[in-house]
Amino acid sequence: MERQFTATAYIIDEDKVLLLKHKKLGMWLPPGGHIEPGETPVEAAKREAFEETGYLIKIISEENVWINEYNASSLERPYMCLLENIPAYQSTPMHQHIDFVYLAYPIEKKESPENHPMRWLTKQEIDLLESNVDIYLETKLTLFKIFEQKTLVKEDR
Repeated sequence: MERQFTATAYIIDEDKVLLLKHKKLGMWLPPGGHIEPGETPVEAAKREAFEETGYLIKIISEENVWINEYNASSLERPYMCLLENIPAYQSTPMHQHIDFVYLAYPIEKKESPENHPMRWLTKQEIDLLESNVDIYLETKLTLFKIFEQKTLVKEDR
């Protein structure tokens, strides 16, 4: 089965997360998409977030050690990585996404190149969404964990 690399950003602001209504799936998801050739996962997450929401974002650092030397530099570590099964759709066969998932916060809003319906949702509003109908269960569980951990600290703001 083919595997493709993707990057996703959960954009958090205070006690809310920004989710998009996916056009094909009709479900609420964080912004994200395929990593383009020559892009790092962080660059892809930032690009996808901007293209889909119009927000410039700052990735919340999850690093234990930060290296910045002539021969090696640290990249922001993902909050988590997922192996996602993507069903066949029209002429696209079933495949998998290896998804680098980041936490971020908004730093500036600009005009979005794409037109996605989007909403800032609280934990309580997410809880009201029907799992695997309005929102994937794993998305809901991830968001509950994020809100529970109070990972919403914006150290660089």
